[in-house]
Amino acid sequence: MNTQALWWMLGCALVLRLVLALVTEGYPYDMSCFVAWGDKLASQGPAAFYSEGYFADYPPGYLFVLGLVGLIRGVFSIPFESPLTYFLLALVPSVCDCAAAWLVWRVAVRAMPDSKVPLLLAAFTAFNPLLLFDTGVWKQIDGAFALPLLLCFLLLEERRYLPAAFLYGVALAIKPQALLFGPVLAACFLAAIAQEENRFRAFARCFGGAAVALVPPLAAGLPFYGITSLIPSLVEKYFGTVSSYPYASINAFNWLTALGGNWEPLENEALLGISWHTLGWFFILLVTAGLVFFAVRSVRGGHFSPLLLAAYYGLGVFTFGHCMHERYMVPGVLLALLAAARWNDIRLYAAGFGMSLTGFINLATVYTLAGTEDEWLTSATSSTVAVLDGLAETVCCIMLLFAVWDIALHGHALPLPARSRAEETVPAGQPRWRPWERRALLGLTLATAVLSFAYLGDTTAPQNPLDATDTVLTEQVTVEGTAVDLWVYPGISFGGSLKVTDEGGNVLFVQELGYSTCFNWSETRLSVTAGQTLTVTVENAQVFELAFRDGDGNLVPVTGGGALLDEQDAVPDTISQLNSMYFDEIYHGRTGYEQLHKMPVYETTHPPLGKDLIMVGIALFGMTGFGWRFSGTLFGVLLVPLAWCFARRLTRKRWIGAVAGTLLALDFMRFAQSRIATIDIYGTFFILLGAYFMLWYCQSVLQKGVNGSLLPMALGGVAFGLGCAAKWTGIYAGAGLAILYLGVLYARWRQKQPGFREEFRTAALGGVLFYVLLPLCIYILSYLPYWWRDPSFSLGDWWQCQVSMYSYHSNLEATHPFESRWYTWLLGLRPVWYYQNTHLAAGMKASIAGLGGPVIWLAGLVSLVVLLWHQVSNRGSRAGAGVLILYGTQLVPWMLVTRCTFLYHYFPSSMFCLAAIALVLSRIRNTRLAQRIGIGLCGAALVLFVCYYPVLSGLPIPEWWAYALEVLPSFGFY
Repeated sequence: MNTQALWWMLGCALVLRLVLALVTEGYPYDMSCFVAWGDKLASQGPAAFYSEGYFADYPPGYLFVLGLVGLIRGVFSIPFESPLTYFLLALVPSVCDCAAAWLVWRVAVRAMPDSKVPLLLAAFTAFNPLLLFDTGVWKQIDGAFALPLLLCFLLLEERRYLPAAFLYGVALAIKPQALLFGPVLAACFLAAIAQEENRFRAFARCFGGAAVALVPPLAAGLPFYGITSLIPSLVEKYFGTVSSYPYASINAFNWLTALGGNWEPLENEALLGISWHTLGWFFILLVTAGLVFFAVRSVRGGHFSPLLLAAYYGLGVFTFGHCMHERYMVPGVLLALLAAARWNDIRLYAAGFGMSLTGFINLATVYTLAGTEDEWLTSATSSTVAVLDGLAETVCCIMLLFAVWDIALHGHALPLPARSRAEETVPAGQPRWRPWERRALLGLTLATAVLSFAYLGDTTAPQNPLDATDTVLTEQVTVEGTAVDLWVYPGISFGGSLKVTDEGGNVLFVQELGYSTCFNWSETRLSVTAGQTLTVTVENAQVFELAFRDGDGNLVPVTGGGALLDEQDAVPDTISQLNSMYFDEIYHGRTGYEQLHKMPVYETTHPPLGKDLIMVGIALFGMTGFGWRFSGTLFGVLLVPLAWCFARRLTRKRWIGAVAGTLLALDFMRFAQSRIATIDIYGTFFILLGAYFMLWYCQSVLQKGVNGSLLPMALGGVAFGLGCAAKWTGIYAGAGLAILYLGVLYARWRQKQPGFREEFRTAALGGVLFYVLLPLCIYILSYLPYWWRDPSFSLGDWWQCQVSMYSYHSNLEATHPFESRWYTWLLGLRPVWYYQNTHLAAGMKASIAGLGGPVIWLAGLVSLVVLLWHQVSNRGSRAGAGVLILYGTQLVPWMLVTRCTFLYHYFPSSMFCLAAIALVLSRIRNTRLAQRIGIGLCGAALVLFVCYYPVLSGLPIPEWWAYALEVLPSFGFY
C-alpha cells in the first residue's frame, strides 16, 4: 500500500481545489447567499437569523460554518469579492472531498489489498471533474453534505446502525436533500430485522435509529428556533425547501430534461396528457419499488449492500425524478464510486465515471450561463446540450442498474482488470518509410493543396489607392453613360468618409469608412445620367477604386477620377468573398497590409507572427483575396502531412498515418479556418508541430537518453516559440509540453541507466535554453515589422504591447450572436457564421461557416473518453496519457475563460482528437477490423465534406440544399 503516494495525491487535490477557488468567482446566486447568511449570523446571532421575510432555504446545520466565515471576514475586513472569501467558503468542502477520496481508497484496499487499483480509484475521486468544479469553481457545499452520507452507508455495510443514523442526521442537518436517501436508510434498518434472530432488538434499533437521526438537526436548530418552535419550524423549513421549486427539472440534465422538461412547470403536460408532476412521481415510485425489490432479493441471497442500494436510489431518483437540481447527483456519484470500491465492479466504476463527466458538463453549462440572456437554457445550443447530456446521463444510470441487478440478485461482480503486462520501458523503433508511403503522402498533400487553393480568392484587385489619410482629397469624374449603381472598394481607414456631389453641390451619396469597410466591395444605388460630372471627396481614408454600372450590370466608362478609377480592369464582375474581406480578415488581413507598407497597425490584440505570415502572402501575390489568404491556406495544407507524421510516429503504424492525414484533409475546420486570413491556423500548426517534436523527443530519450535527443529538444523549442508568437494559445500548449518533458525524464530515471545525473543536467539546461530563452527570442523577433516601421521601437514598447494585449483579453466584455462555450465545442454545436453573400439571384444562397468536422470531432470525443477510461481503469499507456495531456492543456484553460469565445478556439484541441482516433485504432487487436473502421471513417468524412463544401467555401447553391445543411437548430448559417 503506497500511502506516501496517496497523501501526496490528496494534498495536490486539496491545493488544486483551493487554487480554483481563488481564481474563480463562484456561482453568483449561491455565493451571495452564503456570504450574506454568514454575515448575518456573525452579526445578529442564530436567534435572529430566520427573520420573517428573509430568504434562507438551508437548514441550520452548515450555517455555523458560514457564520465562522462571516466572523473571520469581519475581523480581517475581507471584502465580499475578495479571493480570500472564495477560499474560506471552499475550504471545508475541499477537505471533505479529499476525505471522500481517502474513504474510497480505504474501502478499495480492503477489497483489493495487493493491487494498484485502490490508488487509481482514489485518484479519480480526488480529481473527479464533477467534484472539482462543484467545490473549487461553483463553491458549493456538496462535499461537506456528501461525506456524512458516505460514512453513514459505509457504517451500515458494517452493521453499525446507530452511528450510521447519527451521520445521516448530520447530513440532514446540512441539506434537506438527505431526505432523498431516507428510504434507503429505512430499507437498511428493516433489512436488519430480517437478518437478525432477535427481532425485538432489531425493532428497537429502528426506533432508536430514527431518534438518533433526529438529534443533529434538532441540536443544530435549537439556537435558531428555540425549544417551543423548534419542531414546527424545522418541518416547515425542510418541506418548504423541497416544494419551493415546482418544475420538472431545475437545470438537472436527466431523463426529464431529455424529454424537454427543464424549467417546465409541474402542472404542464409532459406526455400523452400526463403532467410532469405525475410523470415524476411515477418514476420515483418505480425507482422506490426497485429499491424494495433489490433489498428483499439481496437479503435473501446474502448480498445486501447499503452502499449499492444508496448509489442506485440516489442516482435513480436524480435521473428519473422531478424537481431535481443539477447538483443533486453529487452524493450519488460518490456513493457509486464507493460501491465500486466495495464490490470491485467495473460497471459501477464506469457508471460513476460516466456520470462524473455528464455532471461536470451539467454544472459547467449552468455556471457559465448564469446572469446571461440564456440563463434558463432556452437557446437552441444550450437546450441541445441539456438534452444530449441528459440522454448520456440516463444511459449511465441504466448501466448502473444492470450492475445493481447482477450484484443484488446474484452477488456477481465484474472486477476491475489488472494490468496484463507492464509497458515496455524502451519503446520500439519507428517503421522505415517505404516508397509507396512517400508517394501516398505527397499525393494526399497535393490533392489537399488543389482542394484548398481552388476557389480561394481573386488574383487581381485594385492596388493603387487614393490615399487621403489625415487629409481631404477630391477628384472630378465624368460618367460617359447612364449609371444606376456605384461600387466602392475602400482601403485603410481609422474613421473617414467618401462623399459624391453633383455640379450643383448637391450631395448624392455619403459613405462612412471605418475598420469594417476595408477591402470590401460595396454596392449602392446611385442614378447618374450620361455626361454628368461628379465630385468625389475622400476624407481621412484610402479608397482603391470606384466603379459605375448600368442597369445590365456592365461597367460604365468614365473620364477623370485619378486613382479612384485607374484600375477598371481589376473591378470584379460580382461582389463575393473572392474579392472582399469577411469576419476577422478586416483585422488580421488588414494588419498584414499595414505591416508590409510600414503603416500604423490596427490589430494589436494578438502577437504579430500570424500577421507577419499574412504579410508574406500579400507581398507575393498583392493585396488580393488570394494574396491575403495564401499563407494561411499553405499552412492548412502543410497541417495534413504533419498530422500524418504525428499519427504514424505515435502509433508506429503506416496505415494509421494515412488515415489521420486523410481525415484532416477532409476536416471542416481545417478547410474553412485555413482559407480565411486570420491567425488561428498558424497557432494550430505550430502547436501540433511542437507536439510532434516533443513526441519524437520522448521516444528518443527512452531509447537513446537525453544527450542523444538534443535535435528534437531544440526543434520543439523552436515550434513552441513560433506557436506563442502566432497566438497566446500556444502558451497553453507549453503546459502540456512541460508535463511531457518532465514525465519522460522521470521515465528515464526509472530505466536505471548509468549517467542519469548528467542527463538530468542536460535536460535542465536544455529546458531553460530551448523552452524559455529561445521561445522568448522568437517571440520578440516576431515584432520586427514594428521596428521596420519605427526604428525607435524598444523593448519597453514591446512590453507595453504585452500589457495592452493582456488588458484587452482580461477585460473584454463583448458579445457575439455566434459565440459559444467550451462544452458546446465538443460536439460542434454552434458554428461561427463568417460570411453571407447578399449579391445573389433569388433562390440561391451562399455562406461560409466555421464548423467542426463531424468525423474527427465526434469520433475523436469518443476516442478521448475511451482513452481516459483506459487510463483510470488500470489499462492505460504512456501514449494515451500523452494525448490526453496535450488535449487537456489546450481545452482546460478555456473552461476558466469568461470572455466571448468561439468554436474555432477548439481547433488546436481537435488535433489531439485526431491523435486519439489514431491511438484507439492502433489498439484494436483485429488489424483488419481496425483498417475497415479507418476506411469507413475516411469514407464518411468524404461524403460529409462533399455535402458541406458549399458552406465551407461560400459556393452558391439552391435554397433547398442550403437549408438541408442546417441539421441542428443551433447551426443557423443560412
